[in-house]
Amino acid sequence: MDKYQIPNLAKACRALSWLAAERGAYSASEVARKLQMPRTTAFRVLRTLCAEGLVEEADGRYRAGAGLLRLGLLALQTVEIHSLAEPVLQRLARATGETAHLAVRTGDQMLILQVADSPNPIRVASRPGTLVLIHCAATGKALLAALPPARARAILRGRPLQRRTDRTITTVAALETELEATRRQGYAVDDEEYHVGVRCLAAPVFDARGDVVAALGITAATLRFAKRKIPVVAREVTRAAESLSDALGQRLTGRTA
Repeated sequence: MDKYQIPNLAKACRALSWLAAERGAYSASEVARKLQMPRTTAFRVLRTLCAEGLVEEADGRYRAGAGLLRLGLLALQTVEIHSLAEPVLQRLARATGETAHLAVRTGDQMLILQVADSPNPIRVASRPGTLVLIHCAATGKALLAALPPARARAILRGRPLQRRTDRTITTVAALETELEATRRQGYAVDDEEYHVGVRCLAAPVFDARGDVVAALGITAATLRFAKRKIPVVAREVTRAAESLSDALGQRLTGRTA
């Protein structure tokens, strides 16, 4: 080993890399066994990473945390999806006159990666780096609906669905019914479920393998985005999501349109 390396920091990096690549949550013993390190070392590494917000712990089990995603947000400036999404979001904002955004899942939340502001002077939208609840954000519902139902159910299982407004869906059964409708129509709507007076619409983004990797959508005040406009806005949003999915597929496979 290089004499300038810090052994426990290297172990922390290995733990982060492994947890980030795994979908589940693991005990300190499981992490220690997988990474071939003493359990006490694994435990101390995990507790330190928890204190820094890079790992989350629940009932003695650990998983990659939102802090790791936030750190990754900085690196995403050079990642394919960022450069590919920017023109798509700009076109969507111009076409709808509303703020467009791209989000990915982190645990039971969505992380907003990128925003293209509305050309209108009055805007209602979160900024890049914001975490939003997956069950009542349009991007979250769009992404959940694009997952196999069993995986979506596993994400929601055992977690209370927090009420944000009187319209928020707060039972898994009701949300699953909503997700089924979302699968059929190809887009999700947040109808004042997150903020009163705000309506959002989002569609899933897929990679070359057909896996859902993100969701993009628009956020608007209900005064501007009336329910009668949903079909028109849905066409623009789903077209934008398909465009980004195609771009991701072309870049990953090397094919051209």
